[in-house]
Amino acid sequence: MAFTGVATIKQIADDIVRITGLSLAHGASGTISLSGGAGAVLLPAAFQPEPYGYEGATVSLQDSIDVTTTPATAVATAIPIQVAKSGTTLEDFLVTLTNNHGATDSPGLEIYVKFHS
Repeated sequence: MAFTGVATIKQIADDIVRITGLSLAHGASGTISLSGGAGAVLLPAAFQPEPYGYEGATVSLQDSIDVTTTPATAVATAIPIQVAKSGTTLEDFLVTLTNNHGATDSPGLEIYVKFHS
């Protein structure tokens, strides 16, 4: 099972995207990818992070993209949402969010995807 709801995706700065309107059933995972990827949620084409150099090394997308989730509504029990990132290019980079709670669906989520350069 993947995300439930309808994603509202808004790029609020060159390097920040806000996603609302989604939740996860208990034990479910949902995916987010860059505009050319295969995730359930595609980020806007204008959001174009790329690996970059710093002090002679390459900073990967997994290291430079930060994903945070917060409940969009009040909840009585904290629902842990695991964030896992995979892939190394604009085409295969994928964020997987998983609701690890054994019996409780997540509330609506407010998700921020940020690129730190």
